[in-house]
Amino acid sequence: MTEKFTLKQRRMIQNFTQEQMASKIGVHINTYRNWEEQPQKISIEKAKKISAALNISINEIFFNN
Repeated sequence: MTEKFTLKQRRMIQNFTQEQMASKIGVHINTYRNWEEQPQKISIEKAKKISAALNISINEIFFNN
């Protein structure tokens, strides 16, 4: 069984701050913070950017929390 990680855990594994992630994907830090709590609110377009930045699949963003 594959270990599941939250979006926050994935970000922390990569040693990125919330501010760095927000900058990488082009959103305000408060928006990114909200997404870590409610990943279901992330658009597909932004999920693709997050998945590229963290080297994870989009499925991990939506279904591992």
